Amino acid sequence: MIFLSISRIAKFSLQNFFRNIWLSLVTITIIVLTLFSVTSLVFVNAVMNQAIKLVESKVDVSVYFKPTVIEEQIVAVQSNLVELPYVKEVRHVTKSQALAGLREQYKDSPLILESLKELGNNPLGDTLIVNTYETQDYQKVIDILKATPEYAVLIDSQSFDDNSYIIDKLEQISKQVTGIGWGVTVFFALISLLVIVNTIRIAIYTHRDEIGIMKLVGASNTFVRGPFIGEAILYAILGSIITFGLTYIVAGFSDPYIVGLLGKTDFTLLNYLNANVLYIFGGELIGITLISVIATSLALRRYMRI
Repeated sequence: MIFLSISRIAKFSLQNFFRNIWLSLVTITIIVLTLFSVTSLVFVNAVMNQAIKLVESKVDVSVYFKPTVIEEQIVAVQSNLVELPYVKEVRHVTKSQALAGLREQYKDSPLILESLKELGNNPLGDTLIVNTYETQDYQKVIDILKATPEYAVLIDSQSFDDNSYIIDKLEQISKQVTGIGWGVTVFFALISLLVIVNTIRIAIYTHRDEIGIMKLVGASNTFVRGPFIGEAILYAILGSIITFGLTYIVAGFSDPYIVGLLGKTDFTLLNYLNANVLYIFGGELIGITLISVIATSLALRRYMRI
């Protein structure tokens, strides 16, 4: 009995869908626009977060030691810095590595390379490169290095590559884009609600006499609602499927530009989409289905009083 009722509801839902095919297509188009605006918002946030992470990864404190400082002293300083709870990593660059890096940097400048040869001995000292978990903690590292006398006699100089201004700007842009994105999403969601309500109302009006007869002969509200709710769910499913395919096409097309924007990184929209496909499209399908069911319920209220 249950399967028979479900099959009848499915049959009537498909009939309603194809009977008003052009209106159905308009409804699905609005749903696709709504879902795609949500997906675009997710993509923009993912790209902005990746950009912020890349900038944060380039922030560090470089501690340059005097050439006369021995390795044991440098290792002691490194060990003490690593023990700080807000320090993520401390890398040791030896004076020979620093010289090799300098030669590589100026390999196309013969004058500088010749000057290095003339010096004979390596004029550079060892370097510690400190990374913290949060950008605001770099100043704490600098304060400790300045305030500790045993460190001060070993350190020649220190530099802080501060990109906090860029990070703040990226975060502000991300928030602004998110706000605009949610505004567009809410706008399309409201339009979807109105379009679905009117689409179902037209379908109900077409079947108003049938609904009246079914109510008079004792049909339950659930049975009467079934085909129209099924039609609304069909809109949601088809809209989600189209959005799913469209999103993958846009992600594949956009990835070369994303790589060009972010530089050398493992991040791509396709990889992000594959890793979060259930979260993104599952949430969108549930959300648009709820909107469709609510819209249908609102449209049916008048006819359920017969």
